[in-house]
Amino acid sequence: MAPFDWQGLWTPDLNPFEVMFRASAVYFFAQLVLRLTGRKEFGRSSTFDIVVLLIISVCLRKSIVADDTSLTTAFLALGTLGAWDRFFSWLAMRSKKAAVVLNGKPVELVREGKVNEVNLRKSLMSRDELLSRLREQGTESLRKVRLAYLEPDGKVTFLMKKEGEGAALQ
Repeated sequence: MAPFDWQGLWTPDLNPFEVMFRASAVYFFAQLVLRLTGRKEFGRSSTFDIVVLLIISVCLRKSIVADDTSLTTAFLALGTLGAWDRFFSWLAMRSKKAAVVLNGKPVELVREGKVNEVNLRKSLMSRDELLSRLREQGTESLRKVRLAYLEPDGKVTFLMKKEGEGAALQ
């Protein structure tokens, strides 16, 4: 059995600035790909979504740290990713414009029981999926829905009509 290599455990093979650059580039590319995929896709984390995320991480690992197995490089790469995430969260909190660019805006899917077919198509959501999400709220009737939005995090929010409000409109 070989002796424990304490120095090799911490001595990086890559320049720290290269690690930070690689981690940043991969972070921005992954954000772009996930944004283009569409927010609806991650509103419900299925086993497929989790597998895709695991595969993405495996694919991107070598891009970030190459063949460097030192803990220093791993910590620096993870710290860089965490710093970018923290920075963009802070920026979105400080600026409404930045929040819209970084997080997106809610998309109206239903108004007064009527589905906005254009927004539903843009969101890559079928009427059946919308109704499935409505059933999760304990109802099947779109007539009971005052407003429904696809939120930036991929969830659908339903604002229901108050008792008697639906009858007054019919």
